[in-house]
Amino acid sequence: MKQLLIACLLGSLTFSVQAGNEHSGHEDHVAAQANASMSHGEVRKIDAANQKITLRHGPLANIGMPPMTMVFQVEDAAQLEGLKVGDKVSFVAQQQGSQFVATDLKTAP
Repeated sequence: MKQLLIACLLGSLTFSVQAGNEHSGHEDHVAAQANASMSHGEVRKIDAANQKITLRHGPLANIGMPPMTMVFQVEDAAQLEGLKVGDKVSFVAQQQGSQFVATDLKTAP
């Protein structure tokens, strides 16, 4: 009976460790996806009143779009503060219905 109890405890401990390892792998995968979805571009025009920015960008891998110049919405006009035409930026492009939205907009080094 003791052997059965020990075997059950060891089995559940092994399962617990494996589940923990799978979870941390998932977090690494999510972080890798976030980095992969970062895009880079150059500010061409800023329309703070309408919360829009025109960017000349490289490929947008996460939405399957080639390099081009296009207008993006921003969810918060504060993201546009301090930016000027010609600045290099990194951002995450998202398609929301028929609109394209730039999130996590930051000046690139």
